[in-house]
Amino acid sequence: MGLKHRIKSGLRGLYARALWGSGLHRLVDRLSRPRLLVLYGHCVDQPATNGSLDADMKISGGRLGEILGALGRSHDLVTLGEGLQRLRSGDARRSMVALTMDDGYRDNLHDLVPLLERTGGRATVFLEGGAVAARELPWLHALGWLVGRVGAEEAATRVASRLGDAPGSPAGVTEAGALKRRLKYEADPGPRDAALAALVQEEGGDPAEIVDALYLSHEEARALAAAGPVEVGGHTAHHPVLSRLDAAGQEEEIAGGAALLRDLFGEETPAAGAAPLGSSGHVFAYPYGRRWDFDDRSPSAVRAAGYACAVTTHAGVNHATTDPYRLKRWPIHDGTRLHEVGTEASGGFELLRRLGIDLVE
Repeated sequence: MGLKHRIKSGLRGLYARALWGSGLHRLVDRLSRPRLLVLYGHCVDQPATNGSLDADMKISGGRLGEILGALGRSHDLVTLGEGLQRLRSGDARRSMVALTMDDGYRDNLHDLVPLLERTGGRATVFLEGGAVAARELPWLHALGWLVGRVGAEEAATRVASRLGDAPGSPAGVTEAGALKRRLKYEADPGPRDAALAALVQEEGGDPAEIVDALYLSHEEARALAAAGPVEVGGHTAHHPVLSRLDAAGQEEEIAGGAALLRDLFGEETPAAGAAPLGSSGHVFAYPYGRRWDFDDRSPSAVRAAGYACAVTTHAGVNHATTDPYRLKRWPIHDGTRLHEVGTEASGGFELLRRLGIDLVE
């Protein structure tokens, strides 16, 4: 973290502690316009099902319960669709918090749903169509499995030998994060995915077993969609960096992911299409979600696929006037500070933004 970010982080913490600790956040909340804070993560930490995933993708059940419990005392806990519906209709009696989870991991049913039932929370889960519906191993998990077996440097060497002189070849890369970034943003997705799939099998891995260990099965996905506190949404077919695709490629990924979910759920739980706001299936999350991971063509493709809104991974809060295809979300994990996320939920950081000061982004 650079000096500028360390200073901003320090100021953010001091401001949030002062506002949250003094109780002034309640006054700010009452004086501010209704808002929707969208939280996002991937997993409730459960070694049996997601122990191989990076720590920043997980949050312990205790920590998540603490955050939802604290925010639920002053905010309505809603799904993303419910929150947007209330904002648009003017029916937001008080501000709201929506929890979202990306990709569709097994803990979302077995650990998240019971936690929501205990805390009175609600959640939106964005399902990766290729992994959940088609049982295809995503390249990131193929890479993670390979790195876990042979190490980052050897994995880079093997992938480079497959890709040759193609753009994004990771020859000479020695660190796992750098390897992931190189393959994510520079390699051609087709050859990259084929190389990783072949290397997993060469090393004795079974792609189907890896998918089954991590992702919801068809039956589990249907059970999740039927759970009272959960709505499901789309997350493309193969979780690509959309901005690296042309318009046709983006449409294929977004609409194709929606089609896979429609095939999985049938008519009982719609996935996009003509689903009305507030019902399962109408919501979408951009893969990775930073402004460089999608582009100006992406919202049109999302809208054309039948989705009513789309979320990014840029922090902030959402209002009735927020672009529904560029909604903001706040990340949560075990390092999340309650006073900071609480200050955002209460409009404290939004107050500074209106003054031209952004301590979050």
